[in-house]
Amino acid sequence: MTSEIFEALEPAAAILGRPLTTGQREQIVRYLALLAEWSKKARLTTITRPLDAVRLHILDSLLCVQAGIPQGASVLDVGSGGGLPGIPLKIARPDLVVTLLEAAWKKAAFLEVAVVELELSVAIVGSRAEEAAHQPKLREQFDVVVARAVAPLPALGELTLPFVRVGGKAILLKGPGVGREIDPGRRAAALLGGGEWRIHYAELPGGVRRAVVEVTKVAATPPAYPRRPGVPVKRPLGL
Repeated sequence: MTSEIFEALEPAAAILGRPLTTGQREQIVRYLALLAEWSKKARLTTITRPLDAVRLHILDSLLCVQAGIPQGASVLDVGSGGGLPGIPLKIARPDLVVTLLEAAWKKAAFLEVAVVELELSVAIVGSRAEEAAHQPKLREQFDVVVARAVAPLPALGELTLPFVRVGGKAILLKGPGVGREIDPGRRAAALLGGGEWRIHYAELPGGVRRAVVEVTKVAATPPAYPRRPGVPVKRPLGL
C-alpha cells in the first residue's frame, strides 16, 4: 500500500512546483495511518481509505500553496480538526512556522500525538477562534491564516481575518459552489480589514473541483470582531 500512496502523491509536484521527497511521503503515510486510527474515537474524518485520503485530504490541503505562501511564513490553521490543511502544509513546506487552532479536546489531543509521532515542530492552541482572536499573542500575528471549509465565507472571514497581520492574507479552501458566497463574503471581509480577493480554481484527481479563496489584509480588524462564540455562523456579516 505504501507504494500506491507514493504514486497517488505524485500530483503534489504540480501543486508545489517540485516533487515531495521520499521522507516527506513517508511522513504522509504515517500521518494517514494515525488519522485513520484516531478517527474511530475522535471523529476526525469519514475519509480513511488511504488513496481517498491522499486525494481529498493531502492534495486538497496543498492547494493552499497556489495562493502563494512566502518562505518562512507564520501560518495559522483555524479549526484544524485532524490537522488539515496545517499538517500536510508543514510536511511539504518545512520552512513554514505552523500553529494549529482546534477547540475540540479530542481533536486537539490527536494533534498533540500526531506532531510528536511525525516529529513536526508545530504549535497547538486549544481554543475557539472567536476567543483566541482576542488574545494579544495571537491577534493579527500571522502572515497567512488557512481554513478548510469550516463555514460559509462571511463567517469564515470573521473567524480568520482577525488573526492575519496587516499585509498578510487568509487562504480559504472551498468547494465549487463558492460563487454564491463571494458577494456577502466580500462585504464581510471589508468590515474586518480585508482587501483584494482572488479565487484560484483547481481540480483534484478524480474530477473533484475546488476553489482557493485568497483575501489580503489591508487594515486592522476592529476590536469588536470576532463576536461571541457561535455568533459569526448564526448571524454572518455581509448578508
